[in-house]
Amino acid sequence: HFIPNLANALLDNNKQSKQSKFNLKGLVLGNPMLRKKLDDLARIDFFFSWEMINSSLYNEIKKECNVIDENNYFSNIKTTWSAKCKNLTYEANLAAFKTDAHNYSPQKLFDVFRAPCAENEQDLNLGKQVPKVSTEVDMCIPLRVQFYFNLPEVQKAFHGNRTNLSYRWKGCF
Repeated sequence: HFIPNLANALLDNNKQSKQSKFNLKGLVLGNPMLRKKLDDLARIDFFFSWEMINSSLYNEIKKECNVIDENNYFSNIKTTWSAKCKNLTYEANLAAFKTDAHNYSPQKLFDVFRAPCAENEQDLNLGKQVPKVSTEVDMCIPLRVQFYFNLPEVQKAFHGNRTNLSYRWKGCF
């Protein structure tokens, strides 16, 4: 919701300004995932290439899950995996994250090598912040972005939540 408003404001500025123009080519692509099944299988390839899953599990997944529907674009998010394929990919996720079904950590989906964010929204409300390590990626960015875009003054500035929705903005990180 915020990015389209920001893009419109930048385009309006481009129309009015004779000197400075904003280049919006980077915003056009958006989320580049087009085929859900291919994206899911690419994750398995990644796990195997980094030795996060063993070759027998990898080969079994490749054998069982190698059915791609060429019409399965992102607009049709439903995927039809066999039950065996679903179980194997779930097993691969658990193996890759070195965890079990009770300790599955979705916070690590974007960086499997780093520890997940140790902050919580209550810490941010109290003004507390975990110190950032300058040589590392800040794994708390999704939490901080979500906190920031839910601040009333930020929503007002971006003309967000103009219809007073009962729920908070949530990013698709």
